[in-house]
Amino acid sequence: MYHYLTLIFNICLFKQGPQDIPYSQAILRLSIIGYAMISFMLIQMSVSELSALLQAAVELIIILSFSSLALTLAKKRQRFLQTTCALLGTDALISLFAMPAIASLSINPNNGLAFLAMLALMIWHWGITAHIIRHALSQSLSFALGIAFLYIFSAYQIMGVLFPPLIPTN
Repeated sequence: MYHYLTLIFNICLFKQGPQDIPYSQAILRLSIIGYAMISFMLIQMSVSELSALLQAAVELIIILSFSSLALTLAKKRQRFLQTTCALLGTDALISLFAMPAIASLSINPNNGLAFLAMLALMIWHWGITAHIIRHALSQSLSFALGIAFLYIFSAYQIMGVLFPPLIPTN
């Protein structure tokens, strides 16, 4: 467990890539469970438990689908397990780092420091996702940054359509 967490942290620091994660179904299951738990806790800060559960499940499906589609199109399907573990693990770690800022923003939406922290985490997440994609698809960083942007933007759009934010009425 410690070795896996160290690997995920090193991927977040751009020191290692998805190819460094051992090829293991058990690690994939651990990654899915860890991601689902952290995602649920993060989402639950602002919505009901049922909605948080549904949103976490949809996010998980999006990540698994993206990984499968990208690797299938690139004819590198054998990299699915490690790539998916890297995407899930790094996303879960970034989400853990985001919890204090999200909690702060839920209390005070005008908290500039929390907003800047979230912006920095979003840019870091984009870079990490591109780093993983670059290694998984054996492509250039600029190509991976573009694919990562399209993936993250599409995921936000899908989540926004399926789970529109509630706008309070006055």
